[in-house]
Amino acid sequence: MMKFKRWITWCREISRNPTKAVLWKPPIGNIRSLFSRSGKWDPQLSPETRLKIEEHWKPIIQQHDKLQSELTNSLQTADNEKCYVLSMFPYPSGNLHLGHVRVYTISDVMARYHRLQGKMVIHPMGWDAFGLPAENAAMERGIHPKEWTYSNIKRMKQQLEDLSLSFDWNREFATCDPSYYKWTQYLFLKMFEAGLAFQKKGLVNWDPVDKTVLANEQIDGSGCSWRSGAKVEKKYLTQWYLRDTVFSESLLQGLEEVDPELWRDIILVQRNWISEIKGHRIDLKLKYKSQDAKELPLSFYTEHLDLIYGVSHVCVKPTHHLCVEFDMKDIDAVLPIYAVHPLTGQHLKLVVAKEENMFMNRDVMLAIPCISDSDREAAERLNIPYVQVLDDTQNTLINSDELNGLRREQAIEIIRKKTLELGIGGEKISEQLNDWLISRQRYWGTPIPIIHCEKCGTVPVPYDQLPVKLPETDQLINKGGCSPLTEDKNWLEVPCPRCSSPAKRETDTMDTFVDSSWYFLRFIDPHNQQLPFSKEMARKYMPVDLYIGGKEHALLHLYFARFVCHFLHSLGLIEQREPFKNLLTQGMVKGESYKVKKTGKYIPADKVDFTGQCPLEKESGEELIVEFEKMSKSKYNGVNPEDVIAEYGVDSTRLCILSNVSPQSDRDWSNTVFKGVVNWQNRVWSLVTTIRNGNEAMHCSTAQEKLTEEQLQDWEDKIMETRNHILNHVNFHFETTFYINSAISRLHSYVSWLLKVPLPVAHKSKEYEQAVADLIIILAVMAPHFASELWAGLADVAKYKTHPWEKGVLLQRWPQIDDNFLMPLTYLVNHVAISDVGVPFKDFGNLNEEMALAIVKQDGHFSAQFSQYTIEKYSLSVRKFHKASLSLKIPDYHFQTEYDSKSQLKKQMLKLSKQKKKLYTIEQRSDSVRNDSKQT
Repeated sequence: MMKFKRWITWCREISRNPTKAVLWKPPIGNIRSLFSRSGKWDPQLSPETRLKIEEHWKPIIQQHDKLQSELTNSLQTADNEKCYVLSMFPYPSGNLHLGHVRVYTISDVMARYHRLQGKMVIHPMGWDAFGLPAENAAMERGIHPKEWTYSNIKRMKQQLEDLSLSFDWNREFATCDPSYYKWTQYLFLKMFEAGLAFQKKGLVNWDPVDKTVLANEQIDGSGCSWRSGAKVEKKYLTQWYLRDTVFSESLLQGLEEVDPELWRDIILVQRNWISEIKGHRIDLKLKYKSQDAKELPLSFYTEHLDLIYGVSHVCVKPTHHLCVEFDMKDIDAVLPIYAVHPLTGQHLKLVVAKEENMFMNRDVMLAIPCISDSDREAAERLNIPYVQVLDDTQNTLINSDELNGLRREQAIEIIRKKTLELGIGGEKISEQLNDWLISRQRYWGTPIPIIHCEKCGTVPVPYDQLPVKLPETDQLINKGGCSPLTEDKNWLEVPCPRCSSPAKRETDTMDTFVDSSWYFLRFIDPHNQQLPFSKEMARKYMPVDLYIGGKEHALLHLYFARFVCHFLHSLGLIEQREPFKNLLTQGMVKGESYKVKKTGKYIPADKVDFTGQCPLEKESGEELIVEFEKMSKSKYNGVNPEDVIAEYGVDSTRLCILSNVSPQSDRDWSNTVFKGVVNWQNRVWSLVTTIRNGNEAMHCSTAQEKLTEEQLQDWEDKIMETRNHILNHVNFHFETTFYINSAISRLHSYVSWLLKVPLPVAHKSKEYEQAVADLIIILAVMAPHFASELWAGLADVAKYKTHPWEKGVLLQRWPQIDDNFLMPLTYLVNHVAISDVGVPFKDFGNLNEEMALAIVKQDGHFSAQFSQYTIEKYSLSVRKFHKASLSLKIPDYHFQTEYDSKSQLKKQMLKLSKQKKKLYTIEQRSDSVRNDSKQT
């Protein structure tokens, strides 16, 4: 009886003030059981309930994701629109950090979004498993790198699965699997055949701790290794290189094919890396005492390929390895070795020259006295003959055989083609960019598939003998710059594939950047036993539609991946030379650190006194510097994702890491953000509670009697338009900007607006039920467990056939904008925004300039103010899924006849822009809701 009286009291209260219903809970007792299990709905969402929801739905969602992946794989030949969402695969360190959680949450959100759009989504995951960290860790622990790596993979895979990430594990591989690096070796051999994989001796960066060669990019500003921290030494070694410089021009041109907004910073970085292309490459063979030298050809950069017949000698820097080997470093010293002119066969002396007279990034240079004072002076000092090949008065070639009489630009093109035909260069390159050094003197990496024979020289391993597997050796310490593989004689010594004479394998392994330069191609065809990938699969799935990863990989990894794709495109193996359509480089997650101001010593949070106005060290009372920095054990500011998830749950953690800041920005991590996230989840929960309580409330309330059909229809229109308005913005961010945080912010406003809708409307409105349902579907891509429970609760009481309620939320279709919803078309006159007019959504996709102008001319404001003027020209700009703008130029129209200054003109234009008419917005709706709530 008492419960019934409390129920009547509650009904009377909401009849007097309906807006309190979402804030004041009916006293019907606490039910701590899940609706999906018990069929009973708890109006209050407790922390325990949130965790129980995830516990219940996690296996269901994992099974759903597995079936979706299997369905995608079974439809490989179907015509479904594809979407390839790829996050940079991780190094298997054994533990996820918050940076991992961030990038994989973003990729999961985008994959689920496109899957709900009905697309065939490829969302793979694998492991970048080779490299120094695993080898060093294994040596420290006395275990094999393979054992260490695979144990870490097992742990990290479980952590990823616990996050309910919708990865297609059927495509999984690790780069240390022979079934994968077989194809890395295959691609290396293709480059070797094309002359792009080669050896040369040079001065390299040597890490004395990790005992391996480092590329320039792996050294910090202090000259120390970015991994070991050791001071890098210089050493002369014969190393393997990939001639990526051949594709310099192609790689620069490719930057014109990507989205300039999404790639803006990366375009700048990569252009700077490649630098201006002003010269060409040309190779010259060497001779020693009239015999072909064992030395590999010297590769030159020259900006004067047309003057090739005017080369008198070759300049070498004192640091060049030949100067060191012959112990001849003095300026003007002539080395006892010759370079052979590629067109005349003339023997060219190698002369030690001053570094300041040569290119900064090159250790050899062609001497051309007719254009260089230093070259002419050196030739005259050393009695080296030279010829004048340039007629300065006519800017034409002389004394140059077939080039005589040609202008310089004509001569360059002829020599370029000739050197390309001879296979000695001719490609356009930059002075700054050097070839990619891939040799590493370590065990845990992809073996280079080359055999060295005394008779045949450098011989590629036959394709049918791939993979060249790593031996199961326990010897991991290298000696004197040689790989540990030199100690395994059974593996090392093999017969030559050509002459069967005793030979030796190449013992250097490849840099791990080689493994990761093409992994996205293997993901599309991971079980192919004949090829790394088929042309058909590449045609169907490439390019990657959205590539997500850290900013730190925006230079090297992206550059190398682009290079490999440009190479494969040149072979006709893939149709596009650019591998990634859209790029999202997410910022790092930073942790709060505490540093003693006087000493700079970092201390953990439990040693900080927070009671005063500023934090102090408990022990000394010293003032602390508090700032957000990259998470590090040494700074005591690391956060274990497992601890966060155990306290707040997966969905709240996902929402927290997606909210407030854009994915591209660094995130300052603080648990205080969870307060807002949890509060929002509670508000969304109350929307479903409102609908579920609708029938009971309407039976006991007289408020619905005051709601006329006209009022209800007015609310239906308002809810419909607001739902479409929000969906328009959410779609825009999901499709174009990838600002998931902005989409969430819109949803926050949306939920606040829906909570203010009068209860009689919420209980009776079809549009309100659809609005809440669409909200839950959108939420499902970000918080799948929470949304699944919300959907179950809503579907149980749904009154209208707006959705297939019998299906789970992850099997719904993404909400669609209504055909007649008016999309905003802004028109501008002489660069001043005048007004917004509406274009029905059904017509928006086909909008062109003529259609837009016709719609604008129908606007009353335009007719009153501009119809009598002649439009000189107009142009349309459309932002897909969002809005459009039409710019009109009317020379005879002036907003004000006279202005005292330019500043007054600017103020007037700004005022006009601010006054432009707007379509309904959610802010206007909020005022309308408040007013109508009072009336109802």
